[in-house]
Amino acid sequence: MVDLLAVFIVFVFLAAGSVAFLACILVPPGRKYALSTALWFATWGPCCAVLPIMALLGMVADNLVLQETHMHWKNASELFAIVGRAWIIVGGIVTCGLASFAAWLHQALIHRTTFLLFRLYATFVVAGIGAVLSLFSFWFAMNWDRFSRVWWLAAPVVPALIVVFGATAYRHARALRGSAPANFTWITPDEFAGPVQSHD
Repeated sequence: MVDLLAVFIVFVFLAAGSVAFLACILVPPGRKYALSTALWFATWGPCCAVLPIMALLGMVADNLVLQETHMHWKNASELFAIVGRAWIIVGGIVTCGLASFAAWLHQALIHRTTFLLFRLYATFVVAGIGAVLSLFSFWFAMNWDRFSRVWWLAAPVVPALIVVFGATAYRHARALRGSAPANFTWITPDEFAGPVQSHD
């Protein structure tokens, strides 16, 4: 049960990252931040999946300690509630900091890779975003009464979106990272821009 909950939490944040990616794509100034924004949301998934598992293990450990030591705390439930809220707050702050650092580092690195390497990376990542969105639509169709009997109609959507998203990212890769960095870079402007004959 716990493992299914963890998978569900990770998938929810992957879906949120995919939606955030699309939102950034729809706003031209935000396109160069689309991949990092998706990563910011995706980082929350495993972190939020680990937090309840660790909290559950902590509750089990606390109960074992109370049983083994035969201690009876009058306000034990209140104490556990306070610790739980503190754990959620601290975990949220740490996760936000970790996700922000990961997104910042990602944004810096994608601006310091050659165009060919970035194009391949963007193609695979955006194809994965298409897979997440298609799986979400497939799940939605299976659980909606109107489409529950014809859920198989949504099955072709999964490979179709993967191909469309990947091909679009390959063609318009330049728009996903903006201009070349002005300093602290180890690639030349030509390596950043890529072949002149590649039209996006």
